[in-house]
Amino acid sequence: MKQQDIRQSFLDFFKQRGHTIVPSAPLVPAKDPTLLFINAGMNQFKDIFLGEGSRSYVRAANTQKCIRVTGKHNDLEDVGRDTTHHTFFEMLGNWSFGDYYKPEAIRWAWEILTDVWKIPAESLWASVYEDDDEAEALWLSETGVNPRQIIRLGAKENFWEMGDTGPCGPCSEILLDRGPEFASVPDSNPGNDATRFLELWNLVFIQYNRLPGGALEDLPKKHIDTGMGFERITAVLQGKNSNYDTDIFGPLIEHVAEISGRDYNSGDDRVDIAFLPCDVTQDGLAQPVDLARWIQMYQGRINPEKGIREDYID
Repeated sequence: MKQQDIRQSFLDFFKQRGHTIVPSAPLVPAKDPTLLFINAGMNQFKDIFLGEGSRSYVRAANTQKCIRVTGKHNDLEDVGRDTTHHTFFEMLGNWSFGDYYKPEAIRWAWEILTDVWKIPAESLWASVYEDDDEAEALWLSETGVNPRQIIRLGAKENFWEMGDTGPCGPCSEILLDRGPEFASVPDSNPGNDATRFLELWNLVFIQYNRLPGGALEDLPKKHIDTGMGFERITAVLQGKNSNYDTDIFGPLIEHVAEISGRDYNSGDDRVDIAFLPCDVTQDGLAQPVDLARWIQMYQGRINPEKGIREDYID
């Protein structure tokens, strides 16, 4: 499937189930001083979760542009260390505002992954929050997941929060077992090996508000907030081991190779990193940098004679 078809099939699936398709919110939140940039699809619905606002619909779906530099669970430390985390990315998501809850969220997630996109059920795992008996029971009753492939994890992995304060709740993740050849640690399992067990989709059961000071209060209603990395699911459905090998990034990388006269994956780290608009610090953490500075830093390593053409900068 092409990237456009994957994105559209997700939106069509949820539209057929009564969801309103909403546009991606601006990257800079208009009325939320707690966030510098949008870091999740649910940000634009925060007022609904808190009972301070409403919409003309109770079910929504979209693909949200996000920046991974703010928020409590941003995984920023993984950018530059693997091929599945990006500072700028798209998040596919569906929401229920006091309407459906855990059964439908779990059932529909499994349905689109296995029935629509044909991901083998035997390769999928489900994680649940350590004391969420209801979610585990629903995975058994609503899906075809192998009971031995349900794992309970603690708050670090399975309690989602958008920041130090705000709507939050236990979550259930769907993970893809890429196979033992991808294992990065001994005794590899979904709780200790994110390389082999790739997180595809996070189903968040929003039911609390985290207050300043850390206390939790019940929200007026319970909500569903899900998020699935578009670049990541595209790599899976296109049979690629790296997000950069998909048709999202491939054409851009090929164009840079063409105008620079250098090959991507050349084996020379100085050349390979020049294809990416980032600055890798001594500890390996990739940081976004100004594009002009990036060009100044790396144009000599790409092609000293041709440099970077103006049409690429545009």
